[in-house]
Amino acid sequence: MGRKEHYTHILHKPEMARMRALSKAIGYDDEDIHRFRIGIQNTWSETAAGHVHLKQVTEAVRAGILQAGGIPIEFGGYGGCPIALGENGHRYDTPSRDIMAMDVETCAALHAFDGLILISSCDKNVPAHLLAAARINIPTIIVLGGPMHSGRFECRNVDMSDLDPSSWQCETDPEHVDMEKVQEMTEHLCPGPGACALLGTANTMQCITEAIGLSLPGNSTICAGTAELLRLAKRAGRRIVELVDEDVKPSDILTQEAFENAIRVMHAIGGGTNAIVHILALANELHMLDTVNLHLIEKIGLETPCITPIKPSGPYHLEDLGEAGGIQAVMKRFAGSIHKDAITVNGKTVGENIEAARITLPEVIREPGNPVFKEGLFILHGNLADSAVVRPTVVAKSMFNVTGPAKCFNGMEDCLAALKRHEIKPNDIIVLRYEGPKGGPGLTDVFKVMGYLVSLNLHEKCAVITDGKISGFAKGPFICQVTPEAAEGGTLAIVEDGDLISIDLPGRKVELLVPEEEIARRKAAWKNPYPRNPDGLLSLYAKMALPATQGAGLPLTHIDMQEVRK
Repeated sequence: MGRKEHYTHILHKPEMARMRALSKAIGYDDEDIHRFRIGIQNTWSETAAGHVHLKQVTEAVRAGILQAGGIPIEFGGYGGCPIALGENGHRYDTPSRDIMAMDVETCAALHAFDGLILISSCDKNVPAHLLAAARINIPTIIVLGGPMHSGRFECRNVDMSDLDPSSWQCETDPEHVDMEKVQEMTEHLCPGPGACALLGTANTMQCITEAIGLSLPGNSTICAGTAELLRLAKRAGRRIVELVDEDVKPSDILTQEAFENAIRVMHAIGGGTNAIVHILALANELHMLDTVNLHLIEKIGLETPCITPIKPSGPYHLEDLGEAGGIQAVMKRFAGSIHKDAITVNGKTVGENIEAARITLPEVIREPGNPVFKEGLFILHGNLADSAVVRPTVVAKSMFNVTGPAKCFNGMEDCLAALKRHEIKPNDIIVLRYEGPKGGPGLTDVFKVMGYLVSLNLHEKCAVITDGKISGFAKGPFICQVTPEAAEGGTLAIVEDGDLISIDLPGRKVELLVPEEEIARRKAAWKNPYPRNPDGLLSLYAKMALPATQGAGLPLTHIDMQEVRK
């Protein structure tokens, strides 16, 4: 195999004899110690369908590394997409991203890998691996586990979102649920492993990872459990050895131009709102928030139409997007505004990659002149929020411009209880606060509130405004990631029941219709009425979490792996 000039691994230093002895206890010999050591983190677990197939993907990666003359060294991770959340489990949702990134960071620092393959699938693992790749900054390829195939039920393609209305109705209106049909649907919705078949956070982040250049072209839309995915994984194993030899690091790939490409793709596919938090966290990791920020996301969104009608924004699934040409074909539709000189892990530029792309289903990857929606994700502003995020493709047109009375809740549990008691009425605007990065703590996913509204047929009659986040599965008028959050004394904290709120999505505004003098008076008198003082990990978020506009993580210092090696 090719070698870096004068390459000698750290384990070959005279003072590393103890570590050489311990390596031989594992089964490595002196020849192995001369080869590139490629760390593989595999987030396999039996906790979720998104991860259960990753052992086989890992074996294909290992084969590719061995074929190229490297040494694969696997270390464990865990799956961050639970089937059932325990008590307060939802509050660990966003923090789990940061824990997984730290896990990779720690192992890579301890074991001095030359390169990394990070294998992940779901909505926290993929952004965690992006953060880890940026932080560690040694040659890295992310191998994506891919989407789940859609299921078949009553002669149509289905996915988990088709079950949700009945599932939530079991809690809000159980007397009118057809439990036999619910049970039958559970047999058909998920035909195999992979990230849920619609464009939730997991698949949005897989698409972004490919668009930004850290996974091989085509990876994000190759379905889990297929031979095609195994072949790609083997290619990735071979390629990482070359990448180490060429000394191409994530910092060479994660440029301003690469971020702009990824942000454009996020808008073009109508991605989930959580992707914004993860993109900003990655920019923060790279100290790029001065140029990769909410303003840039808003600017690109204004000029980028959504061209893929993928659920929940349309009838198609990720497998259809893959068949239509995948993310490379989406980028090809925007060839005039994509940065073609950006480099990717396969050794080619974006321009070279998209030149080979073919668009085979124009109804799935539309022309920009015939979009699903004329713009991307919306960023709102106003006296109620310096910034907030909306996914317009899942909002009924009747809810684009509304004014209604506030119904305030200091936490998701109180809001859910009111919905169960049927206390929310048409035209109410739910203000759900103290669920932000510090207030949650941990930036809580309050998706269940939207699920309850759907089950009560209120999702086209009531809006939700929250400093928490909302799953990519959700449909309805939800305004999320409001900053400043309520726990920091943002205007959201001083809204009172009955206050009128105006939502103007075309005008990108969200306003509290209360005199400025009264807003100032309330803010001066405000004290946090609902402080959560948790123990353990969440206590760090309650005290230290960054705002959603900076990624909602902890203020960690960037690690220079070259200094660690010294």
